[in-house]
Amino acid sequence: MDKKVVVLIRAGVPYKNTVMYGKQRAREAGAKLVLASVVPALGVERRTALASFEVAPYETISRRNEEEAAAYLDRAVQFCLDNGITTETQTVSGGMDTAIRQFGRDASVKLVVVPTPTKKEHHSEFFDVLDSFKHFTQDVLEPKLCCPVVSVVAA
Repeated sequence: MDKKVVVLIRAGVPYKNTVMYGKQRAREAGAKLVLASVVPALGVERRTALASFEVAPYETISRRNEEEAAAYLDRAVQFCLDNGITTETQTVSGGMDTAIRQFGRDASVKLVVVPTPTKKEHHSEFFDVLDSFKHFTQDVLEPKLCCPVVSVVAA
C-alpha cells in the first residue's frame, strides 16, 4: 500500500503554501503527493438558499461548480509542474468536511493538508476565520480518522 499525503484544493482559495507544505511532508514520509479538488455539493441547505433567490437550475450550478473546480485544479497542477513537483490528482464531491473524513479514514493516507482561508472572498464554503479552528475540532475531526489533519494558512 502506497503512503499518501493529500492536499485539498478548493476553487478560490490560494493553494501555493498548502501545496509546498504537503510536498515537504510527503518527501519526509516517503509518500506520494495527491491534490484533491473539492467540488461543493448542492445539499439541502444550499438548494433551499438558491431556490429562495431563484439563481439558476441546480444542474447548471452543479456543472459550473465542477468546471470551476477542474479549472482551479489544473492551475494547481501547473504550479506543481512549474516547480518540479510530482503529484496525482483526484476529485471529491461534497464539502471540505466530507473530503477530510473520506481521506482521513483511508489507512494509506498519512496526512491531510487543508487550506485555511484568510480573506472574506475565500469563505464561500468555509466558515468565519475566528471560528474555523473551533469548527475543525468540533465538527470535522473525529476519533475515526487514521491520520492527522493540518490546516495551512493559504496566503
